[in-house]
Amino acid sequence: MLKIPKMTMRERAFGYPYEAPEGAYLLQNGYQLALPDTYDFSNRVAVLSVGSNRAPAQLYRKFGERAEVPVTPVAVKDCDIVHVANLADYGAVPCSAFPSPGASITLNIAWLTGQQLEIMHATESLGEAYDWIEWDLSAITALSHRLPTRLFGYAAIAGAFNLCGDGPFALEKIAAKDRQFTVASQQVMQQQIFAALGSGVADIYQWVEHVQSDAGLRRDIRQRLTEKAVQPANPPWQKSDDLEG
Repeated sequence: MLKIPKMTMRERAFGYPYEAPEGAYLLQNGYQLALPDTYDFSNRVAVLSVGSNRAPAQLYRKFGERAEVPVTPVAVKDCDIVHVANLADYGAVPCSAFPSPGASITLNIAWLTGQQLEIMHATESLGEAYDWIEWDLSAITALSHRLPTRLFGYAAIAGAFNLCGDGPFALEKIAAKDRQFTVASQQVMQQQIFAALGSGVADIYQWVEHVQSDAGLRRDIRQRLTEKAVQPANPPWQKSDDLEG
């Protein structure tokens, strides 16, 4: 049993996408527990977590102390996780899945209730930052428990980060096999934005605080990032209109 800590705004910005277990777990009443082999997934929607939603601390922040969320690991083939051409309100460069033939990555599925799914849609800025998608199950292999009959998720609308060229950039904190993309840390991505658009601010820490408090600055940054973005080709998912899963 592991008590899940709360995060400060600075931790949210610089720690993204946060620590996540490699195997299955159960978020329950603010604790990270072992997930029973016999857990009943009935009446839950399977959502592939590609970034911070993999982490108990993020699920805890989104759903609260009384939430129960079962999480199971899966392998995804011909895909990687990359930094996207966007900036979260709290100052992190978020991420998304991106086609990468030959690569494979271990992620997890958060099995959500209908109410939790509504919360997740809101936190993912559905229709603005991310599209709601359904995955091709031929790309997915269960590493424990079982696969769902349908698997949903979120894909970044803006595309992959490419502000200074040479993108996409794979996430340093999420390991993958046979990667094709250059690996970069959250700080490297933030530093690129700061170097290009952070004039008049003493350092990156003050700049992130400025980003967190200034909606106009965030809009300007997002516009610049979008202009340089790389869009995925032939992804193993398609946009879905079934918002309730």
